[in-house]
Amino acid sequence: MIAVIFDMDGVLVDNTRFHERAFAEYFSRYGITLAPEMLGKGNDDLMAELFPNESKERHQELALGKESYYRKIYKSHIKPVDGLIELLEKLKENNIPVAVGSSGPVENIDFVLDKLRIRNYFDIIVVAAMVKKAKPAPDIYLKSAELLKAEIKDCLVFEDALAGIKAAKSAGMKIVGVTTSLSKEKLIGVEKIINNFTEITVNDIKQILSK
Repeated sequence: MIAVIFDMDGVLVDNTRFHERAFAEYFSRYGITLAPEMLGKGNDDLMAELFPNESKERHQELALGKESYYRKIYKSHIKPVDGLIELLEKLKENNIPVAVGSSGPVENIDFVLDKLRIRNYFDIIVVAAMVKKAKPAPDIYLKSAELLKAEIKDCLVFEDALAGIKAAKSAGMKIVGVTTSLSKEKLIGVEKIINNFTEITVNDIKQILSK
């Protein structure tokens, strides 16, 4: 039985620039910029890296503030990546189990799934709080496979960020890179690269997993 796991940010929605804007504006007072390799990391790890001398409570406060600001500026722009709904429909028609595996906070996941009205397409939702380590550790994708009752070799992951690609690769899964956050040249180590979901079919997914 094959299974498909979607990252959220930059995969279900093309929202990277809004996260970057929220980050830049919210943290402007600290003079901090977000490097490409930081995209896709969980907030706990990211805040610890950026503010090593602050407490865990302060890290949480900073992260919650930034994410709330992100949702505020993105809510009037939110839309699915082209072809997403159609692919989700086809996966459902073919009885292929589907998960969301994201390092993002649950508030952001609820925000995206409910605003787009796509929650019903997903059998499983795995968030950072459900595992020991967020991306780039493989825990989120391994947990997704476990809950989907799928073999690792039968799981295909859609990812847009280096941390997520590393996580999926460490989990031993096949990966399709989505060019919402990074150029094709930077999406290294994936089986296929797409600009959006109009460029991939269920048969393509089956073919990738059969190799």
